[in-house]
Amino acid sequence: MGRLALILLLTVLGCAPDVPLCDDCLVLYDVTIIDGLGKPPVEHQVIVIRDGLISEISTVSDFEDPPSNSAMDVAGMFVMPGLIDMHAHVTILPMNEEGGLASNMDRAASEAVLATLLDFGITTVRNPAAPTVDAIELRGLVAEGIVAGPQIVTAGSALNRTSASFGPFVSTPTLEAIRAEVAQQATLGVDYLKVYSSLPPEFVLVAIEAAHNHGLEVIGHLQRTTWTEATRLGIDHIAHGAPWSAYYLPEDRRANYNGTLKDRMFWLENVDFSGPAIREMIQLMAVSGVTVDPTLVAYRTKFYGDDPHYLSNADSVFAPPLVRDIWARGAFTSDWSADDYSQGHAVWPQVLDLTKALYDGGVLLTAGSDTPNPWVIPGVSLHEELQLLHDAGIPAMDVLRIATYNGAVSLGLDERLGSVEVGKEADLLVLRANPFDDIANTRSIDWVVSDGQVILREPWLDPFK
Repeated sequence: MGRLALILLLTVLGCAPDVPLCDDCLVLYDVTIIDGLGKPPVEHQVIVIRDGLISEISTVSDFEDPPSNSAMDVAGMFVMPGLIDMHAHVTILPMNEEGGLASNMDRAASEAVLATLLDFGITTVRNPAAPTVDAIELRGLVAEGIVAGPQIVTAGSALNRTSASFGPFVSTPTLEAIRAEVAQQATLGVDYLKVYSSLPPEFVLVAIEAAHNHGLEVIGHLQRTTWTEATRLGIDHIAHGAPWSAYYLPEDRRANYNGTLKDRMFWLENVDFSGPAIREMIQLMAVSGVTVDPTLVAYRTKFYGDDPHYLSNADSVFAPPLVRDIWARGAFTSDWSADDYSQGHAVWPQVLDLTKALYDGGVLLTAGSDTPNPWVIPGVSLHEELQLLHDAGIPAMDVLRIATYNGAVSLGLDERLGSVEVGKEADLLVLRANPFDDIANTRSIDWVVSDGQVILREPWLDPFK
């Protein structure tokens, strides 16, 4: 960070008295640290940042000013790790003439989404499915500093048993096609492999074996293959918060379930979360270390798709016009009746109950938004996801761990980021209000530190001002 930038920041935020400036360090003075590890907040702390890393943490009383030091007096504010969105499709795809998603990203919309995510405190994202070449290109643009945004880890096109490739999906109708696609994506340099809902267990097994042979972990958006089967087959991560497979229903109800979006309400009405099938699934996942990003907000926007909170949300301005246009051209529940929505409202607590059962059962949960699905707003909706996790009965301290450290663990990056500790990357949020008092206070961001660089927030971004 240059000296002029620091002077401007100190003018805006105020500096500790009698502490001179320097070019190579940044000090957060007299803050309360929320470390992301699930420990209680610690008041009156000093954080020193050098070369993009947290180089020192001490108490105010023990802090010894180095000869040259840039200090910010942010007394009473709260510092927590940057948020990790584990389900953000940041390679934004326009719609084609047929009304489906095109297979090439819109770079301007993608850049806008990345900048907005960073503004809302998201410093790392997992891009769980995208056209492979575009996904790798966008990851590189951010890593090289050409495009501003959170650091990206990415999957390529999701493997799907369809007759054609489109949008973020690639057709893999045979086991040979699976092996060839995995090899190609590995050669191109993806970080993960994604398998999709139509793949049966034998296809998922081959994908997992091929990916692991190439040193890649596998994310599954599953339905035809149950979560229980996929866990036994060695899957690493599962996306979304419910398995939706008929296997988990009572045998006499399975014939009436077709697996459509509307049928998910039937599934929720008839599944027994305390029954042996779900209990076995949770226990197996916990023992095997399979992680889940529930994307609750992506479900609530469907079950409450008639809610003005989504239809007339002032925060929608944070979605690029291209994304809002896609929403306007058709949401997943555009054919639902008032009775359908009423049923959706009634079964919604079951979604939260399953999330709590996963948490109670020891499954490693992470936080993801499923941006930019209809009414899922870049940046904003991850904060809503934290509220929904809390609504499910998860304590605020653990919700923050889920959104930070757990994400880093899931990505295999916990030695580098995800917590406020000496030696970690300086990806931090400075909040004016305590998120333990109200989880919504994660939006009370004054500024974001990403890789040691300070990003000032515009006042109009913040409803808490």
